[in-house]
Amino acid sequence: MAEQQRLTLDQAYQAAYLWLDHLGDPPLEISESSHGAVELITERLFVRVRSSDGPVEQSSVLALLRAADAGKKLLIFSPSGFSAGAVSIAETQGIALFSLDLTGRANAETTHARTIAPATEPVPPFAPAKDDENEDGFSSRAGTPFSTTSDFPAGEKDDAIDVGTFDWADCPSCGTTHHRNAKFCRECGANLVTAVSRLTDEGETHVATVPHQDGTAKLRCRTCGSHDIELIE
Repeated sequence: MAEQQRLTLDQAYQAAYLWLDHLGDPPLEISESSHGAVELITERLFVRVRSSDGPVEQSSVLALLRAADAGKKLLIFSPSGFSAGAVSIAETQGIALFSLDLTGRANAETTHARTIAPATEPVPPFAPAKDDENEDGFSSRAGTPFSTTSDFPAGEKDDAIDVGTFDWADCPSCGTTHHRNAKFCRECGANLVTAVSRLTDEGETHVATVPHQDGTAKLRCRTCGSHDIELIE
């Protein structure tokens, strides 16, 4: 199997979402603006995640300028990098460009990107955990956190997710999958609490909790999807 050369659009979107959440300005609106592009709008930022076969060209930067809301700072995240022309025009227009490596780490490519970047970086969402590496230094995870298909958005649970780790958790309200650091569900807006697994005398019990919007708590097994779960104190 060929080695993955860059993040997929779905993975790049997740990395950008977590970066914005870490910045303290999570997306309020999310849409697929065009093929290969996802648009995220926050209180202060107008952001596009652009995926292409090669470096993002200056035409994509100009398209962002035409589409952007007035008064918002402009950002582009790309898993394939940027051409010299794109970087040049972004510098003159005050646009922040970030390239995404295979771990999901955002690398500033322009002066404005370096200015807006948080003082501390978020944990790269696709970096292999040390506990998952064998003695040869390779990751022992059974699969990637997200599907490698380009379909977006994914409203249903992604079967490609490795449920054996708790880096990723489903929103019990609507089933959308998020990284464990996400605070709010991007689909329904519910507050998220990382799914946990507890061992009992009878065996392993999977418990997922989330404060629902109506004030009640909902439980759902991440393995089988059952809602018939005993709450363990």
